[in-house]
Amino acid sequence: MPHPLQTPVKKAAIAAGAATATLLSALYANTRYGVSYDINQLLSEKAFRNRIDERARALGDDFSLYHMMQLAKPQAEALWFEGRGWTYAELILESRKLAAVFHHHGVSSGDVVAVFTSNSPEMVLSLVAVSKLGAIPALINTALQRQTLQYCLDIANAKILVCTPDLAPAIADLASVNQPPPTLSLSLSSFAPLQLAAEVCAAVGIIQIRYEDLANPMAASAPQPTKRLLKDIGALVYTSGTSGKPKAVAVKNFLLVLASTPTTVDVKNRKTYLPLRIYCCLPLFHATALLAGLYYITGVSGTLCLARKFSASRFSMQLVESRATRMLYVGELCRAHKCIVAHGNGLNREVWLKLKHRFGIPEIREVYRSTEGIAKFDNITRSEGAAGMVGFAGPVKRYAEEDVFLVKFDPTTEAPYRDPATGFCVHVSADKPGEAIGRVRSMAFYNEYYNNPEANKHKLISDVFEKGDLFQRTGDLLVRQKSGWIRFHDRSGDTFRWKGENVSVGEVRGHIAQLPNVQNCFAYGVKLEGYDGQAGAATITLADPSQEAEFVDHLYSRLRSGGLTAYQLPKLVRFSPMIEMTATFKQSSVALKSPSWDPAVTTDQTDSTYWLNGEQYSKIDSAAWSLIKTGKAKL
Repeated sequence: MPHPLQTPVKKAAIAAGAATATLLSALYANTRYGVSYDINQLLSEKAFRNRIDERARALGDDFSLYHMMQLAKPQAEALWFEGRGWTYAELILESRKLAAVFHHHGVSSGDVVAVFTSNSPEMVLSLVAVSKLGAIPALINTALQRQTLQYCLDIANAKILVCTPDLAPAIADLASVNQPPPTLSLSLSSFAPLQLAAEVCAAVGIIQIRYEDLANPMAASAPQPTKRLLKDIGALVYTSGTSGKPKAVAVKNFLLVLASTPTTVDVKNRKTYLPLRIYCCLPLFHATALLAGLYYITGVSGTLCLARKFSASRFSMQLVESRATRMLYVGELCRAHKCIVAHGNGLNREVWLKLKHRFGIPEIREVYRSTEGIAKFDNITRSEGAAGMVGFAGPVKRYAEEDVFLVKFDPTTEAPYRDPATGFCVHVSADKPGEAIGRVRSMAFYNEYYNNPEANKHKLISDVFEKGDLFQRTGDLLVRQKSGWIRFHDRSGDTFRWKGENVSVGEVRGHIAQLPNVQNCFAYGVKLEGYDGQAGAATITLADPSQEAEFVDHLYSRLRSGGLTAYQLPKLVRFSPMIEMTATFKQSSVALKSPSWDPAVTTDQTDSTYWLNGEQYSKIDSAAWSLIKTGKAKL
């Protein structure tokens, strides 16, 4: 006869065993598929959506930057610049005076004001003042000149142009060939009177506005703006122009409200992340600086610690002086500092780890999203295994996802692939590159290109998964690994075909960048007569140019041993003392692809060019070019 406790004990043991097995299964599923990470993401996104609604209700019918600052704590420090600070109350007071000056010069609600200013309190005040009037700031890249500058001004059709004295010569140069809008040059606190700028202003009719001018009777008041809706345009932010002329993105007020809403991770960990001080050496005309910097601080009554520009020699010092707890980055941009978070986009794994360890920054928040983009991923984990990734999507997240997808890409048409049987797009499988697309739920809140219907048409794709749906293309190819982590692979336009094979310029560049003595490099495709597809080309800047001959001697063998296939090898190589970058630290593909490979017409004598002659790179002379241009060289 069994012991009376034997059956309950057995049952308890079985139950305990089952519970243990269930727990182990859950732990295994979580480890392999990242279930808890998915669930945390979904809960975080839901909480964030609720806070967006709360933020919009608090702002009422005034979604201006001016009103956002009114809702912040008045005595909290809003801006720090070169050792001086301004509270929210002080910025509101000064911007109200400046708004009256702008109104005196004809600016009203709905007008566009071109803001062509260096990073400075003048720029911040201009943006706040323009928003108070209900007008729209068009943030112009300060590196632009002449035709491109005029092109951006033409797109905006601005009522006035606001500049800082250091940029007055560019306006004067423009005025010699075109007629810019009426221009105000601001020298309120950060620019000493420049005689050159004063002469320039007088010559071309630029009106100088000094701090004492804000005390004039005309600066006493400014009208209240008319009601502005969430679907109205709040700012024009230009694309970087890395692959052509800049396009102005019409950023709707909804995105600006979203940008000013505190993130879930900051709200849940207030003691760690707040009060917030964001160090920003990126130009404020860049979306990351504007949205993740200036707009975000208003939602947490934080401080924007603004630098005039990026300085490698002063970076660490400024980080310490500003007492920043967060910094913004784009691409590949100390221990005594207080910075605990780096926030931005475009950081590869190698630089990610160097930044984290060299400067002692424990947390890096990588955000994948373009200015106008709907498709969005975030990587805010502290795990070094996730370095270089843009986000995570495990099975739970993918099951719940309704708006952002990776679809199979057709390199021949340079568009998402469609199944011949259904006509619909196809979800890409794990470890395969696919284009990221985002669902357009309302065109009213869509951040379209301003006055550019053709570009808008190219960005949209319909009937993706069912008839009548509408998505926005990113043009970016991402890869979801089997682990669930998502990494950037390439831009669709940066993939070319050579003799029937697809070549990723990002992959080629990555191999070259790892070679000794390489300071910078750029890979691309070149169309040559007599050859199938585009020949691979590379422009390289060496850290020590005197070692060029030795570098060339080993280039072929190092690239081949590094893993590049024969069809991936650059057929043409140019050595240049400098690779041109845009003002937002991106390589300018147009400028890099422009120089000729013909030695007879090459104007830049500082460049040297080579071609792949068998298994070695040889100088391109007239005889070699004759073979190449006639299709007789065995590339």
